[in-house]
Amino acid sequence: MHLIGSMILDGGINFGIATAMYKGNSNPVHLWSLPNSLAGDAAVTLIIQQLLTWVLDRLSIRGDVRKGLVAPLRMPANAHAVLRWFVGLKDVRVHTSRKDKIKHYIRFNAPRYAAYFLASFVIYWPITMGILAGLKAHGIGKDYSGKGGDFNNWPMPQIFKGVYGAVVGLTTPFVSYIALIYEGETGPEGTDFAELSRRNVGDSSSGGAMSPSEEEQLKLADSNTSSQ
Repeated sequence: MHLIGSMILDGGINFGIATAMYKGNSNPVHLWSLPNSLAGDAAVTLIIQQLLTWVLDRLSIRGDVRKGLVAPLRMPANAHAVLRWFVGLKDVRVHTSRKDKIKHYIRFNAPRYAAYFLASFVIYWPITMGILAGLKAHGIGKDYSGKGGDFNNWPMPQIFKGVYGAVVGLTTPFVSYIALIYEGETGPEGTDFAELSRRNVGDSSSGGAMSPSEEEQLKLADSNTSSQ
């Protein structure tokens, strides 16, 4: 569901949006020129789609885990620092108020979404522009309406946006993966928020790390929970 389903959903939604945007529009469709620029459309699509993926997929995973529909994951022992940063266990805090919770939510998610978006942009946007430039050069999707556009208003933009949205949906499993680890480490089956917060804002001289005895206690607690 978090791969094939998201690709179908993203592709279908983007196809529908492109139909509303371009079909019947009196302005020609260009690769670069506004107001109907496929280059600009591709960039804006990435911003919005990746933001929705980051927020909604994490919420979906959280709900599925708490309903018992999927099993959470634990952080791999040899996990790369980038993965650890995206999961964000070091930034888990106990919230004292709703305002504090909102502020922390923004501080926690904003830089991670920005990194997720930038990585997606670097991968998808230049390649997409190269493909569209090639299609334009070979007259594929050419505008024969007399508007003078690089592409027709139907069906080229719709096919482009639908396929583009579906391919961008390939990044959804990454968000699902880090969300599953987060839930596994902070949810009922993992270390609780209070413990993580105490570790992360603890004694600066120890860097907030647990002592060997604390680690042993947590392991024992985990084993007891698993046996129940």
